[in-house]
Amino acid sequence: MKIIEHVEAGRKYKAYSDGDGVVIIGPPDGLVDEIGLPEPFATRLHNIMFMRGLLCYDDVVRARGSLLGSLQEALAIDVQKLNEKFFSYEKETEDE
Repeated sequence: MKIIEHVEAGRKYKAYSDGDGVVIIGPPDGLVDEIGLPEPFATRLHNIMFMRGLLCYDDVVRARGSLLGSLQEALAIDVQKLNEKFFSYEKETEDE
């Protein structure tokens, strides 16, 4: 078996593969869904945790700040979009 990057429904996983199938190493499948996060935020957070190597509980314990950083990174994208919408809204009302 070799370790691969497996992508399923837009989510990246570290996994073992024997060529026929895969066994997910992490991040845990469905973890972000179980805490009720909406799409596409859930997938974005999942992939950020993958990129930061937060694949299991021990990884999170060792790098607690990285978990918080993952959330902040995922939210920063939404804040940027919100900021752009505010700018567009203000621009539209000025033009009227």
